Amino acid sequence: MTPKSQYFRINLTLPEALDRFLEEVGMEAKATKGYKLPKTLIVRALVRMMGELDVDVAAVKTEEELLERLLQAHKRKK
Repeated sequence: MTPKSQYFRINLTLPEALDRFLEEVGMEAKATKGYKLPKTLIVRALVRMMGELDVDVAAVKTEEELLERLLQAHKRKK
């Protein structure tokens, strides 16, 4: 695991619904006897998952196209 001193800070803008979803995911972990997961931890895990899925991003131009490629890569991995 990389020490936090080597982390880079980035600005991330999200629509309210996605921010609320991340908050709910974090709170669900706490409600089920875990810890509240910070949004940054959730996003880092998702980025790492994307790296493991070998997503084809060639010629992607929109968020919707990227989402579709992510879902396709996930199905291939199963």
